[in-house]
Amino acid sequence: MVQQIFKQLLEFLSTPTGLWTLIGIGAVIAFAAIYHQKRQIPGFTIEAITDDTWFINRDDNHRIAIIVSLRLINKSGSPIRIQRCKLSGYSPKIPPEELVLDGYDKTVGLEYPKYDPFEPGQEYIVNPYTEQQMWIFFESGAVTMTNILRAPIIIKDANRQRKAIQLEIRRSMEQITLYREAAMRW
Repeated sequence: MVQQIFKQLLEFLSTPTGLWTLIGIGAVIAFAAIYHQKRQIPGFTIEAITDDTWFINRDDNHRIAIIVSLRLINKSGSPIRIQRCKLSGYSPKIPPEELVLDGYDKTVGLEYPKYDPFEPGQEYIVNPYTEQQMWIFFESGAVTMTNILRAPIIIKDANRQRKAIQLEIRRSMEQITLYREAAMRW
């Protein structure tokens, strides 16, 4: 059965139609690779700062608050003007004044990272040959009880070029501690 299919495939490829089909498929693959390369921001590297990347379930509005901290490395000779970013389809939001976790008998306030915040609707400029750190606030309407979220983040610049990485976002340790204390009381 397999030998018969292989034999018919070789017969098809030996005809002019088969040859043009093979050339066409190769051209489409080459065009896709070149297009993907052109869409990337040249000389730009993104790394996640795992210690300052976390999420919590907010009790005040039943949403997930996500803080993503990134290390941005610009190895090119021109500045990169970041205009848009998306985390698995979610756009950045303006962070609230403070994030508060309510426990059984105590309230814990969470601190934002000390880096530059990315504000929606404004440009964030990464200067040439520098390494900068920024954080972004996202809010999701879904609520999850898992301790890890996996999602891609896509950053686009003013030239509509992009850079994407896959993130692994862990639940905030303060919220895990509050959940454990509540479980001990039950």
